[in-house]
Amino acid sequence: MTAYIDLTTNAEALPTIVAAQALGALSSNMALMRLVNRNYDNEVASYGQTLNIPIRGSLTANAKSEGSDVTINAPTYTKAQVVLNQHYEVTFGEEDISIMLSRPDSIEGYATDAVIVLLEKIEATIAALYATFAQSIDATAGLAEDDFREAQRLLNSAKAPMSNRWAVLHEDAFFEAQGIERIVNRDYAESLGSIAADRYQGRAYGFNIFLDQNIAVATAECKNLFGHPDSIVFVTRPMRRTSLPTVAQATMAENGVVLRVTRWYNAQALSEQLTMDVLWGVAEMRDNHAVVVRTTEI
Repeated sequence: MTAYIDLTTNAEALPTIVAAQALGALSSNMALMRLVNRNYDNEVASYGQTLNIPIRGSLTANAKSEGSDVTINAPTYTKAQVVLNQHYEVTFGEEDISIMLSRPDSIEGYATDAVIVLLEKIEATIAALYATFAQSIDATAGLAEDDFREAQRLLNSAKAPMSNRWAVLHEDAFFEAQGIERIVNRDYAESLGSIAADRYQGRAYGFNIFLDQNIAVATAECKNLFGHPDSIVFVTRPMRRTSLPTVAQATMAENGVVLRVTRWYNAQALSEQLTMDVLWGVAEMRDNHAVVVRTTEI
C-alpha cells in the first residue's frame, strides 16, 4: 500500500514551513525596523514585560604627568525602557483544508499577506516615535538639499556615528527627494545586503535614503525620520509554545523579529486555521541621534 504525506504526518511540519515562507517576506518588505537598534534574546517574555536597554555613559581623556596615577573614568549608565506591550495577530483558514493545501501558492500567499500586515503594524509603532524626538526641521515648503545638510549638521553636533545613518521618507517626501539632482544623478548601485533594497533610493549627504509608506502623518505633515540606529530600539521576544496535543506551533526568528505560527482546528467553524502573531515594543534610545524632517502631504 502506498504511503502518502497527509495532514497527520504534516501536523508538526506545516507551521514551520509557513513560518519560513512568511519570514522570507520580512527580508523584502521591512524598512524602518531593519534600520533601528534591534535587541533579541531567547528568553521567554510575557505581555507587558519591561526591558532595560543600557546606554553607555561618556568617557573623558585625561592628561597624564610623569609620576602621577591615571584618572579612572566612572561613566554613568543610563537606560532606555522598552515595554513589550504590542501584541498583534493575523488568523486565516478555510473550511476545507484540502482545498487550501492542494494549492501551494494559496497558503504561501496568505502567509506573506499576513506578515506584511504585521510588519505595517510594527513599522507604524516605530514611526510614531517621531513625537518623542526634540529635533525637527521645517521642510514643508518642499524637501531640499539644505534640509539634508541641516539634518547632517544636527547629527554631527550630537557626535552620532557617521556610519549607518538613514533617512526614511514618506512617499510624498520620497517623490520630492527625487527632484534633488545630487540624489538622482549619481551612481548609487552599492549593495545594501538584505535591507529593503527595493525601497532604497540612494546615498546622499551621509544618509542612506529609503521609502516607507508607514511614516506618520499629522495635520497634513509627513514626519520623516533621519537618524542613526541608536536613536530607536525595537525589541521582540519569542512567546511560549503550548503543549496541547491538538495544537501545532512553530516560533522562528530573523533579524531580530520573532514570529509564532499556530495551527489548530476550529470545531465551531469546521475549518483548519493558522494564526501568526508577534509581541514587540519600541522606545526612543538617544534623542539627539534622530531628527524629524517635516514635509507637506501632497
